[in-house]
Amino acid sequence: MSTKAEWRAGPQDSRNTSPPPPRDTTTTTTTTTNTTTPLPAVPRRIHILGSGNVGNLVAHSLRTLPNPPPVTLLFHKFSKLEDFQNSGSRIELHRPLKEVSISYGYEAELTLPPNAVVAANTPIEALVDPNTGATPPPPPQRRIANLIITTKAHQTIAALRPISERLTKDSTVLILQNGMGVLEEIKAEIFPDPASRPNFVLGITTHGIYPEGPFALMQKGMGTISLGYAQRDHPETPDPGKAGIVRSWFTSSPPPPSEHPDKPPPLNTLPASSGYLLSTLLSAKPLEAAHLSIAELLSAQLEKLAINAVINPLTVLFNCKNGELLENFYIVQNMRLILWEVSQVLCALPELAALPGRDVRLSPDRLYDLVIRVARLTAGNYSSMFQDVRNGKQTEIDYINGYVLDRARDLELACTVNYMLVNMVKGKGKIVQQRVAAQVPFVGGCIWGGGIFLLGSDMYSVCCKYVYMSVRM
Repeated sequence: MSTKAEWRAGPQDSRNTSPPPPRDTTTTTTTTTNTTTPLPAVPRRIHILGSGNVGNLVAHSLRTLPNPPPVTLLFHKFSKLEDFQNSGSRIELHRPLKEVSISYGYEAELTLPPNAVVAANTPIEALVDPNTGATPPPPPQRRIANLIITTKAHQTIAALRPISERLTKDSTVLILQNGMGVLEEIKAEIFPDPASRPNFVLGITTHGIYPEGPFALMQKGMGTISLGYAQRDHPETPDPGKAGIVRSWFTSSPPPPSEHPDKPPPLNTLPASSGYLLSTLLSAKPLEAAHLSIAELLSAQLEKLAINAVINPLTVLFNCKNGELLENFYIVQNMRLILWEVSQVLCALPELAALPGRDVRLSPDRLYDLVIRVARLTAGNYSSMFQDVRNGKQTEIDYINGYVLDRARDLELACTVNYMLVNMVKGKGKIVQQRVAAQVPFVGGCIWGGGIFLLGSDMYSVCCKYVYMSVRM
């Protein structure tokens, strides 16, 4: 593929980072004792699904590399695409006492809205901008070799489904978000056949990033991103689409002979796209990315899950900042109750049976120390769940405390406190949503083949070809 077809630059791009090399592919090599064996060519382009803070940080970090890969941002809303274009098709990163870093040279694609229900074989040309009446050009339907998902956990399936056919068994998908259980849902609902499933990499981040404006970020806290390759399912693995959702992506199968249990597999032993995506992210210094072994990544995920299972719901219920949880004896007592339940479940997980030091690492006292440390470091911040509830949005509670409940049911363990937290957060969220709806002067909605979701004060009706037609109530 030629450079011109891949490099869509605007007038501002005289200040861009380096353009991509002549080809949109890269060839890696693995060296043996006598020969150098080339691996299959891997497309360099990286697609990012999710235009929130984490997605923008990753995109910016990739585009500011000395030899940046082509990056395509995937949008499911016209408004998001317009915001990006109006911001100069660039991403700004602000950091205290440092100059603003600006990146350009992105491609943008418009995908179907996550909640859309449309007729089969409907052409993309039928989609019309509700604000201008313009019909966007059909996005290039090229194969996606490298995909990074940074959406909210509960939005993942709906956002991924429209582009799932562009992923193949040779593609690699990085899931970088809060909570657990998303990969299991993706396998069950989108890729039920293990043979045609893409490769997966899991990630968690501790960066403190906040919006400074449309596609402008403020990085107040420098953190890390932990990455780990999830082994492909073996043919004898039960099909989650037929036997129900398998609760854990972690496999108890022995690792490859070349892999030390305490170390991640060498990149050149992974599928070509997985090795390329990991090596590219590891080279992006602003991300401070690290490649972990499967067991180490799972432990890190569960530790973050435990932290979020305490801070997020309690800040919602007590309507407070993270640090205010530490100033109240009665709240701290509730923290310990939550962590006792979480620890009981995590320490009983069969996939962690062989993890050294499991009972100490995931003990209530150690998890409590982690919660206190994070709450102090982020004392002046409002949790993401607090912000979602305040803004009338759906939360990720089902993938945090809800995930603990799911695993507790599998293990036949009582989990009363977390059950109560899940329902209280959902209950408060519904109250806020009802209040927000009652204060809106116009009832807005968008009909997608019978489905309705709020869009402010306009109603956008969609015919059989999902054409936007703006109607003022």
